[in-house]
Amino acid sequence: MTAGITLVLIALMGGWMGEWVGDRFNRHMPLVLSFGGAFLLGLCFLHLLPEAFSMNFHAGQWVIAGFLIQIGLEFLSKGMEHGHVHGNRFGLIAFISLCLHALIEAMPFGLGDIAEAAGHHHHHGEHVHNHHTGGGTLPLLVGISLHKLPVALALMTILKATVKSAVRRWAWLIVFALIPVAGMGIASSLPQNQAVFGALNGILVGILLHISTTILFETADGHDFNARKLLTVLAGLLMAFIANPH
Repeated sequence: MTAGITLVLIALMGGWMGEWVGDRFNRHMPLVLSFGGAFLLGLCFLHLLPEAFSMNFHAGQWVIAGFLIQIGLEFLSKGMEHGHVHGNRFGLIAFISLCLHALIEAMPFGLGDIAEAAGHHHHHGEHVHNHHTGGGTLPLLVGISLHKLPVALALMTILKATVKSAVRRWAWLIVFALIPVAGMGIASSLPQNQAVFGALNGILVGILLHISTTILFETADGHDFNARKLLTVLAGLLMAFIANPH
């Protein structure tokens, strides 16, 4: 439940920033996105992917599925999942795409202690940590939060350009903010076993790989991968390495 509350608050914070301080924050957005993208990329390879394969032998298929899902969602949302605004019109289809993205990426937080429920899975005598409980929850939550903040800011930026009523803008934003809670609720109703854990982890890895690589290699700055961005990426990868609970 802590993860759900955190993600709701992060989305509301991003909406507030888009409403009141978006223009002043936008010049720092490329570095925030680069750090978050690098951190997510590190988490995928150091933590999420190994756990997915340890729990589900077919995790690779789910990774590909997640990657393809994100390609479809990004086509509909015009890329708002990585914090950029392409165009100035708010559309229902793009909003639904953003909500589906938020729903899926929050689902792993809704699983219980699957390692315990599945009989304390061991691989070559080594206990496999569950990133949804204990010390492994925080790194993933931080990574998703670093991703969700600019998405909410981008959504509010488009809403400001399209929806004149502040009440209506915030109604849309609040719906988006609450979607992760729905995703966690759906996940909690699924069978609590290692196969489900590995499948959801695999889908999440596929989605995050698409998001993180798009952020890191985007050409919005004229292909200029400068020293500040390089250092920011290295810092994000280092943080992922330090945060890896294994």
